[in-house]
Amino acid sequence: MSDKRERKKETNVVLYPGLVKRLIEKGMDALKNKEAENAYQYFISAQEHEPNNSQVRFGVVLSLVELGRLKEAVELTRALLNEGIGDYYDNLQVHISLLVQLGYYQEVVDILDAVLAENRIPAQFAESFYQMLHFSRQMVDDNELLENIEVEHEPIHEDAIKLLQSSSMHLQWKGIEDLKNSNHPDAIRAMITYIENNKHDPLLRSIALQGLHKKEITSPVIIEKFGQKKEVIPKQLEEIYEITFGQEINRVLSANLEHENPILYDLANQLCWTHLTILYPFLPQPSDPNLWAAVFQLIASERLGYEDHEEEIADLYQCSFKLLLEKSQEVVEAEKNVFRGFDFTNVIK
Repeated sequence: MSDKRERKKETNVVLYPGLVKRLIEKGMDALKNKEAENAYQYFISAQEHEPNNSQVRFGVVLSLVELGRLKEAVELTRALLNEGIGDYYDNLQVHISLLVQLGYYQEVVDILDAVLAENRIPAQFAESFYQMLHFSRQMVDDNELLENIEVEHEPIHEDAIKLLQSSSMHLQWKGIEDLKNSNHPDAIRAMITYIENNKHDPLLRSIALQGLHKKEITSPVIIEKFGQKKEVIPKQLEEIYEITFGQEINRVLSANLEHENPILYDLANQLCWTHLTILYPFLPQPSDPNLWAAVFQLIASERLGYEDHEEEIADLYQCSFKLLLEKSQEVVEAEKNVFRGFDFTNVIK
């Protein structure tokens, strides 16, 4: 009799029909509400019942990313790829993104060289993978070059100034980071000279200008970007993440997306601050936060593979359909001409 009871107990694993589905829903709701630890626990509970459910496994990955546990997340995406669970290219894109964030550039090169050699990449992933490959190759080469730079006998600002003159944007960025930590007059002059040269990368010039702002430099700087030109006093500029117009765009995006689709909201918001950083200290024109919120939602939707129609987005934000398309193209073109592939938010803050 006891054996029968034991067998009955073993078959009673799922407490009620639809348990896993409900746990997934709770996990997604927790992610939307920025409750990453709760989300993680929901997905882990679901995984105990359905260990090979692709939604559950991906939910665990998303939760770990939100918790900042990237090394654990990248091991899980590696397992998803090896076990063939879920969409291969979706998983690969997330895996590659995590490797880049962790600085595992050689691994990115090795993986993408093999994948791209097969010539079977879906069109929606091809551009992103080629960009990641190009960037990672550059980072591998630049890291090797940095290891060979002799710095023992020279002051830090002199070596950083040399890096500013490099043809590599990664080395230029390294030079800016070093100069931001120096108050030597030569370092400040080198930063101003770098910013005033409109042949240099607009995003890196923004980072340099923000560095002078944090130092409260009062020397005038003449800056030219995307056909606009003006003289600024770095001390008098706004912090990039405190730009009033950016906050207005964020409020519009938040009202329309944050609770309905937090993933779309996060990407649209990131695109917003990326573009404002590229333009800094200029602002996008015209100064209509609804228009620009629509622009960043449209681009984010396209990159996430959503089927949102431009007309619907224009109606939602009550903006010109023609301007929406025109400004969206401007943002995409601006992005193509800047240093890409690292988390610039940590550099600016």
